[in-house]
Amino acid sequence: MKQINVMKQALAIFALLVVAGCASHHSDTPNTADSQAWQSYGEQTAAKGLVEHSQHQLAKSSANLTDEAYMAYQKGYATGQKQYCSQNASWLGSTGQAYRGICDNIDPFFRQDYMAGVQSHAGGM
Repeated sequence: MKQINVMKQALAIFALLVVAGCASHHSDTPNTADSQAWQSYGEQTAAKGLVEHSQHQLAKSSANLTDEAYMAYQKGYATGQKQYCSQNASWLGSTGQAYRGICDNIDPFFRQDYMAGVQSHAGGM
């Protein structure tokens, strides 16, 4: 019975994380077409664990997004994603921080380790 409750908690947390990932915003997009600004923005976005946005999504927030700026954003995002995904996923989960799935294609065990951390945190409550 206790195992079922733990599984229900884990499923509820996972569903919440999916919703939170979809609701992440990008209102602080650069107000310039400068590639450096967009690269930095992409890196910061990923370093926060936020989901990468499509060119179409970013263009809605900034009239300054050029093809070159979007490529810079993608380059920065990849850099920030590597940094984010190099952290201890179990610690991330045990401290109650959100995980939006950005490491699933980089580290197939990241989500599993994150969920183990979430469960250890829930068990300590």
